Amino acid sequence: MTSHFVQSAALHAGEVACLLEELMTLLARLDVSHYRAVRAQGVSGSVGAHVRHCLDHVAALARGFESGDVDYDVRVRGTAIEGDPDAAIDEIRRLLGLLREIAGYSPDTPVWVEVGIPDLAPSTLARELAFVSSHTIHHFALIALLLHDADIRVPPRFGYAPSTPSPELAA
Repeated sequence: MTSHFVQSAALHAGEVACLLEELMTLLARLDVSHYRAVRAQGVSGSVGAHVRHCLDHVAALARGFESGDVDYDVRVRGTAIEGDPDAAIDEIRRLLGLLREIAGYSPDTPVWVEVGIPDLAPSTLARELAFVSSHTIHHFALIALLLHDADIRVPPRFGYAPSTPSPELAA
């Protein structure tokens, strides 16, 4: 592939890393009660549950990249990450290291994604990094709703896709 495509893998890994760094900054200022609280009408789970879910997806991609098979449904609920923002920050740091390693690979590195037992679908590293980025942004929007309900401010574009011109125009 051309260098444009190689830069694309690094770009997608960098996007996920930036999202995790933004999350880490937010978590560093949250107390445990806000992290664990379930507050917003119509949003299931706590901030911690959504954080754990996001980190599970990044970890699944990292595991799958090593083995060649990505399974986003492998999750463990009720972990320390779900109840303790410091545990989540530790996991984010670990995942950032893995993302740095992944960024050096070709974006068209093949992976297989679990889509049902026993079905696997072919994919690429760049496509799965893009999926994890989009999925993370979606859950950031839910986290923002939970924190808004607790009168906690998040960064202005937290939970908004890069293509959204401004939060006021989001739909």
